Amino acid sequence: FCNHGITKDPSRFEYIPRVASDNDGPAPWYYEMKALGFNYRLTDIQAALGLSQLRRLKSSVQRRNELADTYRRLIAERFPDGTVKVLKCLPGRTHAYHLMVVRIDFARLGTSRARVMHQLRERGIGTQVHYIPVPLQPYYRRLTGSREGDFPGAEQYYAQALSLPMYPALSDDDVARVVDTLGEVLAGERP
Repeated sequence: FCNHGITKDPSRFEYIPRVASDNDGPAPWYYEMKALGFNYRLTDIQAALGLSQLRRLKSSVQRRNELADTYRRLIAERFPDGTVKVLKCLPGRTHAYHLMVVRIDFARLGTSRARVMHQLRERGIGTQVHYIPVPLQPYYRRLTGSREGDFPGAEQYYAQALSLPMYPALSDDDVARVVDTLGEVLAGERP
């Protein structure tokens, strides 16, 4: 029941969708939800730490919004053709920017997400994919009979989503480095 019933062990996978496997090797983000699980990992010490973090919530959210604005500006400048897009926040809303998700048209760029993730990792930039569509997880496939193609909007988002580094201590220079390096990788430039 720990970790939401999720496994990242390839030997336990039931499905490996096209978007999670390609000629560039295993998809570094892929996982499967095998059972309806919970998140039984919080200790008393972690709970106390969480309470102390709440005192910094306002400044943390403010900084994340500043970083999101920097990402938005730099991505618009670096990718005016729209091959990389930042997800929009509705006007009049405050976003916590827990994640900095961009949509990348990998097919149009002639590359794969796995290749981009591996090359960014080689250059010291960690990325992740959030999230694999819930109806495609084995537990829900068994429960509902869902399969690839049943949720085209979610699957299209999933095929293009990539989460870039986002945390309050990130500097504007770090964001510029991430965007520049992403541009180099997508252009096929070698370090």
